Amino acid sequence: MILLDLRKSIKPMMWIIIVAFGASLPLMYLRSRTGDQQKPLAKVNGVSISYATFARSYSDVYERYQQTSGEQISPQVETYLKYQVLAQLITNEILRQEANRARIRISEEELTEAIERIMRSFASREAFMRFLNSQHISYRDLKEQIRKQLATNELTQRIRDSVGVTDQEVKDYWLRENEKIKAVYIYLSPKKYEKEVVVSQEEITIYYEKHKEDFTIPEKVKADYLLISSGEFTKEIKVTAKELKSYYEGHLANFEIPEKRKASHILIKLLPSASKKDEENAKKKIEEIQKKLEKGADFTTLAKKYSQDTPSAEKGGDLGFFTYTQMIPSFSRAAFSLEKEGEVSGIVKSPFGYHLIKLTGIKQAYTEPFEKVKSRINKLLIEQKSDDLARKEAETMRESIKEKKITFTDYVKKHPFRYNSTPFFSSTEKVEGVGWAPQFNQVAFSLKPGEISSVVQIPQGYSILKLVERKTSRIPPLKEITQKIKEKVVEEKAKRTAEEKAEQIQKEIKEGKNLSSLAKKFGLEYKSLKYLKRGDWIEELGGTDREKFMETAFSLAKGGVSPPVWLSKGYYVIQLTERDLSLEEFTKEREKFTQDLTSQKRAEELNLWLQKIREKAKIEDNSSLFFSP
Repeated sequence: MILLDLRKSIKPMMWIIIVAFGASLPLMYLRSRTGDQQKPLAKVNGVSISYATFARSYSDVYERYQQTSGEQISPQVETYLKYQVLAQLITNEILRQEANRARIRISEEELTEAIERIMRSFASREAFMRFLNSQHISYRDLKEQIRKQLATNELTQRIRDSVGVTDQEVKDYWLRENEKIKAVYIYLSPKKYEKEVVVSQEEITIYYEKHKEDFTIPEKVKADYLLISSGEFTKEIKVTAKELKSYYEGHLANFEIPEKRKASHILIKLLPSASKKDEENAKKKIEEIQKKLEKGADFTTLAKKYSQDTPSAEKGGDLGFFTYTQMIPSFSRAAFSLEKEGEVSGIVKSPFGYHLIKLTGIKQAYTEPFEKVKSRINKLLIEQKSDDLARKEAETMRESIKEKKITFTDYVKKHPFRYNSTPFFSSTEKVEGVGWAPQFNQVAFSLKPGEISSVVQIPQGYSILKLVERKTSRIPPLKEITQKIKEKVVEEKAKRTAEEKAEQIQKEIKEGKNLSSLAKKFGLEYKSLKYLKRGDWIEELGGTDREKFMETAFSLAKGGVSPPVWLSKGYYVIQLTERDLSLEEFTKEREKFTQDLTSQKRAEELNLWLQKIREKAKIEDNSSLFFSP
């Protein structure tokens, strides 16, 4: 749908700028090391990326992720976010340097227009400036950052625009997506033959000697831990009216609702690879429609009849309400420049073609009133305060135990509801009662028996660990795992039997026998598939199994039989019975597939170019000095 394409194609400039600058949040989650902090976090061809730059960007990404997910961020996700932010900062610097090398210059007019676009999504200029102040971004710095972003956008667009597709490539792509086949197959499960397998003690011993390392039991530990959750303090927290009002006034930018416009449009498509003649024809069509409107024709009727954005055309061209940044710039500029409902734009060109836009509704920008949002603010402040109290209580508890004011055991007696104990667990497995918390595992394995840890944040709150016992890694003796090994040997021998029978079936089919009758002869499952495309779903086959099955089936000639194909649960022998190569629909869908393939190839070209440029760049990564992996 064009509406979705329009919305997805825009990269909201304000988000890019905020990621570049970040927000001034306390970096309690970064857990930076006390390394050589005079060094930059990274260097790209001699240009430094400071820890401060990273910290500001990371803080904003962290906050946005937490707001979006609505959950406590796990240490695993935290680590992932840190390295993603650093990687993006490095990529941004590479792009900036390449834009300079390409001598891309942004005019004052382009720069002013970009800033005005951002400003129009706020209720007023004052609201816009309040937002900048809340993010600690000066107008001057914003302007420079936008200049850099526009230059890198121009660079990446040039790379994308350098890629086109041939008619044959489009046809091949269409065939791959739309070609249909009929097939029959039989399935041989190794489990069917397991009862026939006889395993000797000698076979068990030989298998053990060859694969004993596969049965290694990893090092495991058992720990007691004290847990303080923020939920303990929620009921006792009261947020005053003054605090609510103060937060609201200090974070007004968070409550700004941008102006929205409702519009209908008529689109005459123009492909990225269109010739001058195609462009002239499209322009002529939209001009003819424009003349009909000028003579008094109904916009809704014309949209239903002529618009090539099929989903919206069915609704008279209606696109619903949208903000400035939800559409591509050329479309938004036109829609937001219309002054009153019912007004129709001139002809607007976008990457999708030519548009005529009719304004059908306006929702003015506004700031959500305090009364409407105070319950949200109250909940947020309670969460923040309770979390802060839980953390402080955990730190006090840890300090008391460390200074021997109270022992771990006595604390448990005094606060039994905070006591928990784990079963034995390895360094990589999820701990029962804790869940997925890699830092919990990491800290537990760093302790000696009886040693008390520092405060560790886990999904449930703040914890302090005491290591109870450690079991070293070991290879179990044969007598301990005889049954497991026997099961493995049975599994392997049954698999070989299934493969041999599949090969025999393939051979008999080539000799002229029928797959259906062979299935009966061997007591196997036989299935017939109706016409399928490569992307279609097959019952009981998913993921890589389905992909491998399809690739094998589509590679066969009509009547051809595959060799035994091993998938995750057994062997398959596939025979192709019909192939549909009809090109009747290709002409109708040529434009759509040209657009899709062009987009794919352009994305691939940009990624390949970025990879090559990054490989050539001299990158110095000092992240290990600043935060743990």
